[in-house]
Amino acid sequence: MAGRAGTLFFTLLLPMGLAAPVAAEPAVPFDWTGFYLGYHTGGALDLADVSDPFGAPIFGDEVRSPGPIHGGQIGYSWQSGSFVYGLEAEASLADLEGSNSCFAYSGFYISANCRRKIDAMGTLTARAGFLLDSDTLLYGKAGLALVHSETTTTPNANLASAVRESGTDLGWTVGAGLERAIGGGWSLKGEYAYLSYDAALSAPVSAAQPAPPAGPFAIVTGSPSGISSDLHQVKLGANYRFGQGDATSLFRPSREPGLPNGYSLEVGARYTYGWGQFHKDLGIQGAGDYTLASRLTYENTDSNGGEVFARLDTPSGVMVKGVLGGATSGGKMNDEDWDLQFLTAAIPYSNTVSSVDNEIKYGTVDVGYAWWRGQRYSIAPFIGYSQFRQDMDGNGCRQIANPNSDCATEIPVSVLGISEDDTWHALRLGSAVQVDLTERLSFAGEAAYLPYVDFDGIDDHVLRSLISPESGRGIGVQLEATLSYAMTDAFSLGVGGRYWSMWTETGNVNFGGLGYIIPMRYASEQAQLLFQGSYRFSTGGGS
Repeated sequence: MAGRAGTLFFTLLLPMGLAAPVAAEPAVPFDWTGFYLGYHTGGALDLADVSDPFGAPIFGDEVRSPGPIHGGQIGYSWQSGSFVYGLEAEASLADLEGSNSCFAYSGFYISANCRRKIDAMGTLTARAGFLLDSDTLLYGKAGLALVHSETTTTPNANLASAVRESGTDLGWTVGAGLERAIGGGWSLKGEYAYLSYDAALSAPVSAAQPAPPAGPFAIVTGSPSGISSDLHQVKLGANYRFGQGDATSLFRPSREPGLPNGYSLEVGARYTYGWGQFHKDLGIQGAGDYTLASRLTYENTDSNGGEVFARLDTPSGVMVKGVLGGATSGGKMNDEDWDLQFLTAAIPYSNTVSSVDNEIKYGTVDVGYAWWRGQRYSIAPFIGYSQFRQDMDGNGCRQIANPNSDCATEIPVSVLGISEDDTWHALRLGSAVQVDLTERLSFAGEAAYLPYVDFDGIDDHVLRSLISPESGRGIGVQLEATLSYAMTDAFSLGVGGRYWSMWTETGNVNFGGLGYIIPMRYASEQAQLLFQGSYRFSTGGGS
């Protein structure tokens, strides 16, 4: 709970405090030498590869844990001509969480559910870069990383006790970013960082079927394992360099003189190319520690789509923006089950694969205020709403784990076997930043924390005539960044990227609509490349 409150606090504090310049853009070059202090906010994705002590996995062994991050940094820089170098320490609070199957090496072994949580991370790095102009720094960084995580490995089917490993692990990091001085000792930055580290893990006590298909189960003792983790961070932030401005103006809005006093409307269209994943974990009623009866994982690849977007800026500083889009893709769906009773056989682990047709529709609308505006930058905190709808059809069925389970005789892809229709509603709190890097090249980025997410879904097992309503509540994060080049004063072309992730913290399914309520966890990810064209309409002149 503390992590969620802190995330909300810093999401609002960054744009409303540390980014505030106190004067117009300075006439003299910005001095990059000296101590600086700053905040950052954004999102992260941890990809944990599990080492399987029993053999190559049929499925799983990678846990994806996305979530928001927020924190601060302190450092010292030296400037020598166009070269800037220094040292920086950074600490972040995080709310990353994810789950996946692990140790699923055989259809005759009851594999485990691996669930990861990351709540803090930090780095100590050397930072060096070159000035593109006196106010724009392109830099790289490298050094040490620390990550505090907890991993719970639970044998499925409520078989035995979970094993929980937690601690702080040492690794290394590299990254790159762009920092832009905006006056008064303040600068804005956008940064990507990669962290690599290893963590301890153990396979729990479980059971296997040594004499399939109907033989008794035998206990399998636990075994040491391990995690090799890649963690990706995307951050927007601000730094204040001491001695270059009035720090008492921290919470005062700023508007440079000579700004246009009319309206500005940007409209555009994008082609999107992306990847997505949706999965849901079906628990066992009355059981704890994340033990599962089933998991369905939809992975949607090579999505193609389009969207329209618009942003209106008013003379008063009020900003309204939104996006409306959709995409289609193919993919696959893995349906895992544990400890089934199928015909006359006991099935420790079943995994069927279906072909998937996927369609997404989405939209966001935000209202904000450009609290700080200059000739070459705008920083606008906002509040908004997001809706994401996903309709997936699983066609055909083939068994890849246990030949005694269902779909051992393959069902053709011409047969609809299962469908999943979901809608996510979310409150967005964040900030949008626009910075002109050169006369023609500009950067736009936004980071939104989703403190309240509502999930509603319908699972239709068509071949079993089983329709199950689903619901949940959770949180999420949405990140976006683009680089645009002005072909004319009004028309621009750009390229960028987007990452959205939402998941439930509480949820259930009304199994078969019969009032049999079972705990569930739902999670969705979307990553897209963006290729855009936009046109800007403006009225009014300088003030």
